[in-house]
Amino acid sequence: MRFAQLRYLEAALRTGSFRQAAKELDISQPTITNQVQRLEEDLGVILVTRGAKGVRPTYAAERILPHVIAAVQAERMLREEASAIGGLKLGAVRLGTVPAGSQTILPKVVKRLLTEFPNVRFEVDEGPSKMVVRGVLSGHLDVGLVTRLPGIELTPAEDALLHHVDLITGRLVLAVPEDHRLAGKDDFEPADLEGEALIFPAESSILRVAYEKMLEGVEARIVYTTPNAEASQAMVRAGVGICMANTLLESTISGNGVALVPLPFEWARASTSAIVRKDEARSSAVQAFLRLLREAAKTF
Repeated sequence: MRFAQLRYLEAALRTGSFRQAAKELDISQPTITNQVQRLEEDLGVILVTRGAKGVRPTYAAERILPHVIAAVQAERMLREEASAIGGLKLGAVRLGTVPAGSQTILPKVVKRLLTEFPNVRFEVDEGPSKMVVRGVLSGHLDVGLVTRLPGIELTPAEDALLHHVDLITGRLVLAVPEDHRLAGKDDFEPADLEGEALIFPAESSILRVAYEKMLEGVEARIVYTTPNAEASQAMVRAGVGICMANTLLESTISGNGVALVPLPFEWARASTSAIVRKDEARSSAVQAFLRLLREAAKTF
């Protein structure tokens, strides 16, 4: 059994395809298929089944997969730590981030890290907070940048399993057309939204959870759903309806047909936070990245 075979198995099961795994690892499909078969022979169990829906794990694979992932991570960290002895000559940061992270703190931090350590590379997935949380919890991401709201948890037992570092703070607001009856108000009641045309965010967005929390007991009229914050603002400008927005996003600005109304709730204080798994060894590249995130947050 070799580390490479474990990498091939993990990639095939994660992507659900030998072809996609081979493309990701930059090897040929026959190579990855052959090496997974050799691993099955070595362990004496069948690990994958092949069908119309792609590669699926067997019961044996599901049992050993956590150990496979741990071994793949251990090999990567071993190589990076050996490199770090000579000054972090190589390394990778598998990062998941919400759009607010990409638009605010990340550009400066990534530039600083690559200036200090030019051979470090980033593997980045961008999406809603729930996607990032799941990626970090599963071990597929080393670190995540998420939007956090006081008292609102996206994933069961999230706080027990993750360490959070709050970096920069904004606020949730309502974006309404400039001629809307709520425009210019400093306060409102959820009941004021009864019957209003609402533009909703994606289900996996923390804004969706906040929206639903605000509308408890209110007859909601959802007319449009989109995962894209800029698209939501465009709908508001066009007079389609109103949406909830995060002031940490560049697209959340007043003017040009849009007015912003602060949400008068304690949970509406939004922060962009870094998350990592608790009690887990971190590579030198990830440690350097977290250090620079904390330093950059002090300048915002």
